[in-house]
Amino acid sequence: MARRTLNRFELRAAAEAAEALGLNTPPETKPRSEPAERRPKPAPAARMRVVWAVCDSGGRTVATFEYPRKADAEAMVAELKARGQGNHFVRSVKEPMG
Repeated sequence: MARRTLNRFELRAAAEAAEALGLNTPPETKPRSEPAERRPKPAPAARMRVVWAVCDSGGRTVATFEYPRKADAEAMVAELKARGQGNHFVRSVKEPMG
């Protein structure tokens, strides 16, 4: 349901009357505080590369090979098993570039 349109002349007269009585005093404004310092953007994560790691049964890395040399890593595992130096396995590991 629509509201009745208010007469702007009546509204102005009411505002002036209230101002004359001191009812329409604007509230005191507080001084603005200092803006908070912006946090710097976090540095992007370091670039990583994948390498093949030959690990012993405890998960400790024995040797690492570049990603395209997986066959060499598997050959080393076979060699270590043939020598009788325990179980070894190959897994991919991400390490920082550089």
